Amino acid sequence: MKALITLVLILGVYFFCKSIMEQYRVKQQKEEAAAKAANGPADGIEGMPSHFEPSLQAAQAQGAPALKVWLERYASYIQDPKLAAIQLDYVVLVSRSNPAEAKRIFQAVKQRVPKNSPVYDRVKRLDSTSVSRASSHGFIRTLRPPGCRRRP
Repeated sequence: MKALITLVLILGVYFFCKSIMEQYRVKQQKEEAAAKAANGPADGIEGMPSHFEPSLQAAQAQGAPALKVWLERYASYIQDPKLAAIQLDYVVLVSRSNPAEAKRIFQAVKQRVPKNSPVYDRVKRLDSTSVSRASSHGFIRTLRPPGCRRRP
């Protein structure tokens, strides 16, 4: 009987300590996530105040016209390379409906982005597609901005 009580006590202490450690891990993970959010943007590209992020995501979800309005309204508050990344998202969205505008914006971004920019690789990928040639055919099918879904 003494051994059974001892075994129950040991198991109780074990499970109690295990639950305390699990709570500590959860709290630590939340703090790390909050620290990451405070350190910089989710996409890792600097140049935009964090309070613009919700409106940007809403504009991207609504499509090219909404993103154009958003860019016209807030572009003066955003710096490169984040501005270039958002404009490239717009280029991808508008390329089917208005290839001339897509080409114009792409060329402006291409001239402005230096080789050491975090968006330079994306500019080169888009340059190798038909953006720089701006044909009237639907192009840029594979290089969609994050969160953009193909329309049926």
